Amino acid sequence: MSSNATPPPDANRMGTADLTDKYLPDPVDKVCHRQIQVVSPTAGFRDFGGKLRFSGQVSTVRCYENNPLVRKALEEPGMGRVLVVDGGASMRCALLGDMLAESGVKNGWAGIIVNGCIRDSADIAKMALGVKALGTHPLKSSKRDPGLRDVLVAFGGVAIAPGDWVYADADGILVSKEQLTL
Repeated sequence: MSSNATPPPDANRMGTADLTDKYLPDPVDKVCHRQIQVVSPTAGFRDFGGKLRFSGQVSTVRCYENNPLVRKALEEPGMGRVLVVDGGASMRCALLGDMLAESGVKNGWAGIIVNGCIRDSADIAKMALGVKALGTHPLKSSKRDPGLRDVLVAFGGVAIAPGDWVYADADGILVSKEQLTL
């Protein structure tokens, strides 16, 4: 390799900023079809997991203050997927705790995005798992209504379908219908 050659991109540096540079080249004020969606920063997602950068194909759960399907999903082989949980932005209880997060790690999930709250955040921060949520709450959820699995969910100005791809880091969350590369 000559000294002027550009080295191949580092896969560990494939952050949301790098991906938007490639896949959203049009100026922000230009009205056009966009290849990827960006979850609005006003949605208020914060990082809680031990991995700050994560990505994978999406599986979804829609539930409100009830988490039986979150547990069921995380007990399945994750195969590097990201579980996206639309909890209706409830701030009244947690939909994910350390035991469910540990199940996600054990079963090979890359990350979990919760449009709602989590608990046991200090323990989750030590796990090799990406976790984004709106906040924390010490109260566990109810178990009466399981919710819906692998359905379209929408929050933060984007719609996320099962099979979509999610890319998340400290700068934000991107959603794409297809896997992205640099």
